This record gives sequence, C-alpha cells and structure tokens, in this order.
Amino acid sequence: MIRREYTGNARRARNYIWNAAGRYDFEPPYIAFYPTGEVDMYFNMVIGLAVKWFDMDCLTAFFDSYRSSRSADEYDEFLWLGIENCVFAKEISERPILAQLRIDRANDFFRIQNSLSRQQVEMQSMAVYDQQAARWSEVLGRHVLLAGKKRKMYEFLKFEGNLSTEGLIARMKEFFEEFFHFTPGISEEKRSFRLADSLRRGLGKRRGSSEKLMVRTADGGGITDKDVQLTHTAGMRYGFAPDKKDEDYIRACFGDCVYSDEEMRILEEALCTDGDAACRLWVVRPERNGIAVGEMMDARSSSEEGAAPRNTAISKDARDFLTKSADQRHRNEKYCEKNALMIHESIKRLSAALGTLFESYSRHLPEKARAGRLVARNAYRLSVVHDPYVFLRDGDETENNIRVTLLLDASMSRLYSQEKIAAEAYVIAASLERVHIPLEILSYRTIRGFTVIEKLKGVAEKKPESVLSYTAGGWNRDSLAFRTVGRMIREEDPNRAQSHILLILTDASPNDSMPIATGGLRGGREYEGELSVREARKAVDRLREDGIRTSAIFLGASAHMDNVHQIFGKEYVRIQSIAQLADGVSELIAMMLRESPPD
Repeated sequence: MIRREYTGNARRARNYIWNAAGRYDFEPPYIAFYPTGEVDMYFNMVIGLAVKWFDMDCLTAFFDSYRSSRSADEYDEFLWLGIENCVFAKEISERPILAQLRIDRANDFFRIQNSLSRQQVEMQSMAVYDQQAARWSEVLGRHVLLAGKKRKMYEFLKFEGNLSTEGLIARMKEFFEEFFHFTPGISEEKRSFRLADSLRRGLGKRRGSSEKLMVRTADGGGITDKDVQLTHTAGMRYGFAPDKKDEDYIRACFGDCVYSDEEMRILEEALCTDGDAACRLWVVRPERNGIAVGEMMDARSSSEEGAAPRNTAISKDARDFLTKSADQRHRNEKYCEKNALMIHESIKRLSAALGTLFESYSRHLPEKARAGRLVARNAYRLSVVHDPYVFLRDGDETENNIRVTLLLDASMSRLYSQEKIAAEAYVIAASLERVHIPLEILSYRTIRGFTVIEKLKGVAEKKPESVLSYTAGGWNRDSLAFRTVGRMIREEDPNRAQSHILLILTDASPNDSMPIATGGLRGGREYEGELSVREARKAVDRLREDGIRTSAIFLGASAHMDNVHQIFGKEYVRIQSIAQLADGVSELIAMMLRESPPD
C-alpha cells in the first residue's frame, strides 16, 4: 500500500528510504505500509532506489498529473510494481541481498493477505490484487495464473532495468494509453467522455448493497500507526441511493428509529440537501430497541453455545454484526477491568479539575425574600394581603448551567482503537457525572447511505458504563452527522436555557462512499480528502454560530493533524493515552469557557 501520508511509525519507513537512496536531505514523496499498518521495508527500499536512479521531481510531477482521477490510488499501485521491477534490475548487481529481501516481501504479501478479514479483502482493488499476486507468485517460483488482458498488463509492468527517467515516464504513459485509454495531465472535469461510459458509471454496480459493517476482532488498544484506511473503488459508487433493503439492514443492526416516519421526513428535508441530497438519516436509542439491544447482549452467549440469535428473520450480515458488537462490548469491559487503576485515577483527576472549572457556571436558584428583586406580577400582594415576600434573592441551592454532548466517531477507521475510545468516553462520562454536569453521549457512522446517530447515554441517565457498548464500523460523513447533532441539541433546548458544549472524539478523517451530489451524468465528487474536510469545517462553523461550543478530542494518526486543525481551528486537544485525558480535556474545556464567558 503506497501512501503519501505519514503516520506515527513513518520515521522507520523513511529511514529505509534514505538508506536505499544513500542520502538523507529530502522528504520522500511516498512511503509504504502493509494493509495491517506494518512498515513495508522492501517497498520503502524500492522508493529509495527510485530516488537514487531517477529524477524524482520529474516522477512526482508525473504522478501529480493524474492525481484528480478517481483511480489515482490504483494507478499508483500499478506503476510502483513497474518501478520495482526496474530498480531491482538496476541494483541487484550492487546489492545481492535484494534477491532475498524480494522473496521475503513475496512471502509477507501472501501471509498478510491470509490474515485479512473478508471485509478488508472486499475493500481491495481486485485489478491491483491480481497484478500483485502474480508478481509475488513468480518471485516465489509459482505458476502465474493470468490470461488475456491481465496477462498482457502483467508482462507490460516488467519495466526494463535500462530505463532512464525519460524512458520510465514514457513507459508509464504507454501503460495508461494501452490499458486505460487515458492521458495523464487532463483533469477529469475537462476530459471528454462518451455517453455510454457515463451511463455505465451512473447505472453500474451499487456500492452500497455490498457494504457491511466492519467490526474487527483484533486488539483495540488504540495503535494509531494501524489506522484503517478507507479506499474508494472506481466505478462502484455512482447511481447509488439507499432503498428499502438498505433500510431493513440498518433497522436490523441498530433497531427502530426514535423518530416517526413523518418526523424523519422533515428532518431529512432540512438536513439532507445539496451535496447530501441522496443521503438518509437514522437516530436510535439502543436500550429501546429489542433487536439492537437484546440481540447485541445475547448474541455473544448464543454464538458461544452454537445457537443463532433469537431473531432469525434478519439477514446473516446483520446477525454477524450483532454478534460481533456483543463481543466488542465484552472486550471494552475487559479493557476497563485491566486498566481499572489508571481509569479510576483519571476519573478522580478529571472530575476534580472539572469541578473547579464549572463552579463559575453554577447559578444560585432564586428564593422568595422580604427584599431583593421585585416580582412585578406579585407586587399587589404587599398591600392586599400584606405579604412582604414579593421579592427574589439568590438562594443557597445552585443549578449548573452547562450541558455537554460527547460525540464519538464510530467509523471503520476506529477499528483498532475501539476499547481505548470506549474507555476514554467512560472516563469523561464518569467525571462529568461526579460534578453533576448533564451529559449525553452519541456515536455516528455512515453505512449504505444512512448516517446513523446512536444515543449511547441520555442526559437524564446516570449510567456512564452504557458507553461501553461502543463499536466501530462503516464510513463517516462528518458534516452531515455534525449538522444532525446540532439540530438535535437545538430542538432539545429551544430556549437556549443552557450553555452547550459539544466534544467530538475523532480522527479527523471524514470519508464516505456516497459522493457529494453535483447533478449531471457524472454523479458527483468523492466525499474524501480536502473536499470532505471543507464540508466538515462548514458544519463546525455553523454549530459555533448557533452558540454550541464545539471542539475535538483528537485520537488519530499524525497524518491527520492538518485536518483536525482545518476543521476545528485551535479548539482541539490530542490524546494519545488515557493518562493524558484529565489534563487534556480539562485544559480544552477551560479554553472554551474562557473564550465564551457565561451570560
């Protein structure tokens, strides 16, 4: 997996590149990781050797020439296979060890492929996988099982070892023209296309029908170096809009929507507009839904006994999700038990800091008095019934004027951090409960075109442990989720009687399989990258304009630091361990309260 972003273990990857290049005075244009997040030593050496043998400014300019293409990531993978063959041939006489490293890389490829879940395999480009599998099979002396166009592409990607920079670029151009009828350098918006191709894209396979909620079963302790990367596959997104089958799947997994059909219609008409026009919303309270709660809690024991969940009418995919969700809750609980001492200490420290912070936001409830502020409507009682208690003064009883909503990103990119996120949310919830601050906990994800908001804990509930039902899977359309939560907050407090704080626990990587609708035959633009970050920023700005103090608790890879700054400005804190939570969250809330003093 060739990527341009740097994650926490990128330094080791760059060291391989610099060593192979024989120089350390540049920032690599690419670094390589396996799908599991492990550093790909061999391919990082290939990148370094490309720097050694070629003019990387020219090569980078060529890669950038097709960056606007929806298939850019696939093209990168193809071309680096060709470059690998070329630099191997150039360097093998000077570095004989490359032969063994290449064999090790081939073995790693098949080892890792065998360890991937079914959902992770489905996320791969099969065209790229076929070429990679063929390359590494040949390295291991196995038979290459390709024929026709795939075989021709495979042979073409054996770039010769005598190529110069100009020759390599010419070879890559030939590759595009031969197999994709594509000329790099012409943006997709300006490229002419045939009506038949447009209709094929618009009426082709619907991505949504093949999406499943992805719940991993490995460690979830929050290793940000292993953040899951969501990849869009060209030709599978357009023409998709959620239908009844998708709604049934969402209902089976999460339970009934808390709003009526008419209420949801009004909500979607208000929020699912413009670029989100084809999207749907679903708001649930897990504890109120027999399927979503009963199955989630009982599925684990049922699966251990070899029995199917009680409701056999739901699909196998939904039953699988419910079973794995119950397993994840068990994992979350075990994680908290294992780290009980650290969690208890964090709650103690955070609640103490929050108690001090919120004191100035506690207001004294008024009580009747013989002197103070006159209540005009009761003034007649003074002369008519000789009642002197027609005044109000601040009493001894106090009421807090702050309400907090904690919003958890539950997308697939959080798969490797589920236990850690659940534990951090529990620390925040328990701390706020100790200082009597009303708290609501929500999670969000997008699957099959539905942005699902789960109410894990209501404001009136005194059960911080309910957040341990948190699970991750799906995509995340941050902008739509943020606007929906803002609408829910405003409707629950229409008179703005309370000061609202919205804390979003996120990796700042908005990404959805549903495109941003732009009209026309092209279908839309991908909800990813800079465009999705701008959309999320607009939603955050709107929340703040409405008086909802909004900030982020950032738990993600270093590659997304720029994203979190663009979306939230300076109002965020990065948390890399639970031990940092007390100081980080209290400092973040203190900054928010200082900049927005009480009325």
